[in-house]
Amino acid sequence: MAEKVTTMRLKVDLQCPCCYKKVKKILCKFPQIRDQMYDEKQNLVTITVVCCSPEKIRDKLCCKGGKVIKSIDIVEPPKPKPPEKPKEPEPDEPIQPGRTPS
Repeated sequence: MAEKVTTMRLKVDLQCPCCYKKVKKILCKFPQIRDQMYDEKQNLVTITVVCCSPEKIRDKLCCKGGKVIKSIDIVEPPKPKPPEKPKEPEPDEPIQPGRTPS
């Protein structure tokens, strides 16, 4: 199975120093977690997880975090837009057989 990069948002009371410290300590124990961004105004922690099943990481975080972690959302990556086909330029004048375009 190929490893994929997933983004998760944890809702935590970051105003509480004990909760902040506990979440930081828990997140440091997981080698699959790459980036951690703390948004103290919105009480959100955004993490980037590199593993084959982000659901297992989410379940482990719920067990370790207990009541400190209020909710964990797995953010779906945006679907890439299909590439647009370039339009072929239309010739200004129709080419008549036997004549070369100028």
